[in-house]
Amino acid sequence: MPKTANCPEVTALLGVFALYWKVDACIDDAPEAPELNRMESHLLIGLDEPRRMGELARRMQTVPSTVTAAADSLELLGLIRRERDPRDRRAWQLVLTPAGQVQRAALQNAAAELFREVSGLSEEETQQFAALSAKIHDNILATETKPSGKE
Repeated sequence: MPKTANCPEVTALLGVFALYWKVDACIDDAPEAPELNRMESHLLIGLDEPRRMGELARRMQTVPSTVTAAADSLELLGLIRRERDPRDRRAWQLVLTPAGQVQRAALQNAAAELFREVSGLSEEETQQFAALSAKIHDNILATETKPSGKE
């Protein structure tokens, strides 16, 4: 049977899957026990600015109850706090504490190092990939009406 080349869309998907699987395996194989679970880490990364939990759930493609559970844990660890949203005093938003800012920076640095190691991309290629990935992410958020409920 002759070998046929994949179309660019399939090649892109295979690359994204391979990247995800490799990063996932590296996280699982990390020798040190993580202080935070994946959802808690994802939530901290998503708090680049104060955000409501519903917005975080939408951006993280999960259900609000999952964000609430992670927020409860992070609050107990002193990494976030809940405060009134100044735009709507009836609503609450999550805000990083100083300890949360330190933890978030450490997570970002570790993720960046892992990405560079696993992807093999140059700095310029990483910038291009980041821009394209942000465009994909924004498109998915703009077209998605409700979270899938998958974690």
